[in-house]
Amino acid sequence: MIPISIFPMIVSIVISMIGSIYIYLNWENYGTLLNVSLNILLYLSLGVIFSILYVLSAHTDLNMNIALLIWKISIIFWMISISILSLVQVAAIKFENLTPLPSIFYALIGGFIISQLFLSSSIVIFEGNDFHYSYVFKNPLLLFSLITYNIIIVSTLWYNLSSNFSSFRDKQIGKNLGFLTIHFTLIIFIYSLHLIFQNIIFRYLYLIVYLIGSFIATYNIFKRPTLFFELTNKIFDFIIFHKSGILLFSYNFETGKETDESLLKGSILIGINHILSNFTNKKDQLNLIKMKERDIVFEYDNTHGYAILLTTNHRNNFIEKAVRSFMDKFTKMNEEKLKNMKGLIDISEFKNAKELILANFDPYILKDSKTMN
Repeated sequence: MIPISIFPMIVSIVISMIGSIYIYLNWENYGTLLNVSLNILLYLSLGVIFSILYVLSAHTDLNMNIALLIWKISIIFWMISISILSLVQVAAIKFENLTPLPSIFYALIGGFIISQLFLSSSIVIFEGNDFHYSYVFKNPLLLFSLITYNIIIVSTLWYNLSSNFSSFRDKQIGKNLGFLTIHFTLIIFIYSLHLIFQNIIFRYLYLIVYLIGSFIATYNIFKRPTLFFELTNKIFDFIIFHKSGILLFSYNFETGKETDESLLKGSILIGINHILSNFTNKKDQLNLIKMKERDIVFEYDNTHGYAILLTTNHRNNFIEKAVRSFMDKFTKMNEEKLKNMKGLIDISEFKNAKELILANFDPYILKDSKTMN
């Protein structure tokens, strides 16, 4: 007879493989390669390896010693998985906060737990009345350490969310992340109850709640990739200038509206002066002026005599690629106009830039302003 728990395990593997393949094939939509790698690792570690080990460790068809070893290895992969989960959330909120320190901290605690895990008789296996193996922690320090580790991860998740929520560029996406945080907190809580009480109900409850969370997370990956895209990073202004110094188009991301030239701020004017002084015949290149709280990104097209200026919290790979993509499309749409710009210039001819901005910088666009347009 095939155990019922095999079916949720299979579903978990299928969802995880689909999610991993989708992220891999569409990696440019999910920010940096590190962020993509962490999400794929989370799928493989928690949704595939841990699920298999967690389910198989309970089956009485296996020899007791083998089952006990599988159970111990599953605990190791559980710690690895929730550690990756914490790092995925940090990368989604503020990539620059992703430092080696949390990983080192997790590794130190995890190393201690593993040393306790493989002590003789730290865990005892026995066959329950429901024909599933159950496990009793004979080493109280081991169980305490595992529960403490779970609490640390949950506390970290909520600290990261609450301390950065006010800085999210999209509050609705922030609420979605909050919902996922609640769900993963519930998953960790149920797993902790199973560790303590070893009741088969908690095992099945974990599998059901995890599958629901995995489905919701995968749905968000398909439909809302911006949920995993550095929510605290913002773009403030996007400006297109002709080499003569004439403003062709200006868009403010905070208001979702075009900006009048008279409203341009000092930091932007610094960038404009730099752009106007650097129209040369050398190969086009992306440049950066770093200020205390903002990066000024700019790129100029010497051939067609215009330049792009963008202000942001900090430049990332997505912004660089989006700027280049915008320039390619903008040049193709307005090539003749740019070549024939002499004398009096009608800047209204360049309002088509707005639709290109909305298309190329979608994760940074206010959804209300996009709906209005």
